[in-house]
Amino acid sequence: MQKSVFVEIVRLLIVLLFTAGGYEVAAQYDFALLGVTFGAAIGYVCGGILGRFLRKLLGVVEAQTTRLSAGETLAGSVGALVTGLLGALVGVTAVGLLPDPWGWPVFGLIVWVSVHLGFRIAQKKSAEMLSMAGLSERSLNNLAASPTRDAVLIDTSVLIDGRLLRLAQTGFLHRNLLVPCFVLDELQSLADSRDPKVRRKGRIGLESLEAIQRDTRLCVHVSEEEIPEIEAVDAKLIALATRLCVNLLTNDEALSRVAEIRGVHCMSLDRLAKSLSAVRTPGEIVHVTVLKEGQDKSEGVGFLEDGSMVVVSDAGEMLGETLEARITGSATTARGRIFFASLTNP
Repeated sequence: MQKSVFVEIVRLLIVLLFTAGGYEVAAQYDFALLGVTFGAAIGYVCGGILGRFLRKLLGVVEAQTTRLSAGETLAGSVGALVTGLLGALVGVTAVGLLPDPWGWPVFGLIVWVSVHLGFRIAQKKSAEMLSMAGLSERSLNNLAASPTRDAVLIDTSVLIDGRLLRLAQTGFLHRNLLVPCFVLDELQSLADSRDPKVRRKGRIGLESLEAIQRDTRLCVHVSEEEIPEIEAVDAKLIALATRLCVNLLTNDEALSRVAEIRGVHCMSLDRLAKSLSAVRTPGEIVHVTVLKEGQDKSEGVGFLEDGSMVVVSDAGEMLGETLEARITGSATTARGRIFFASLTNP
């Protein structure tokens, strides 16, 4: 679609040019209408040919440019601009000295050669030019790659969960992680808490971030953007996600609902875990270690590898033992799926 529009615009400009030329030539012989008609017809044909040629030429230039690094492209553009201006100054002299039909073509040739030569020379010397400007190829590439591109905004609830690191290590998460500075402040306050449980959660979050940076291919970017007009962290997250046009990764169900009402797409590790939990059918045999008693003292409670809870009847006195049980039913709760089972060998 864009290519056809480009050709038609070039064709329109050529038609206007040839129409004006036909009018100027034919008006001298009182055939203005005929000259306009022939000029427009010739311009229509020539405009289509020239438009397609320019489109292919620009395609070749674009393909060559995409192979260049950001530093080479920048240096080449600057070099082409400088030499093009110098060539234009020389070309103006040629326009004044040469006869009228030859001056402007020579001017165009001088400018084109100057631009091409300047781009090629500057491209070859891009490293030296960037060094003179106090830049480097690596720093320029870092500037070109926006941290928010294909990023996901991280909530505190996900960091203290501990599963984000395991998900990142599997390689299924390919997005940059964007951590606001106020989330880091909240993590630090949790890690400094006097409550051992709260302190442990805060340290888990900080350790998870360090491990993700060290042991995975994911990029963790700290956003320094503050939203001083909003005090609540949850509201700050929604406002920041809206401002940056990024998704929000959170395990806070209330935050997720409010954010989605506000138009922010939310991702949840809890939802992911529930959707990926294994399907167990009645009669299936599982092995489970009894960790605690159930609501009924005769029941034993354990967990499968995917985190699903299993309530085994008549296993309340078998704490610490790994049992073979048969699934008899299941139920879905807010915390996930619970399976009910009975001992295969009572």
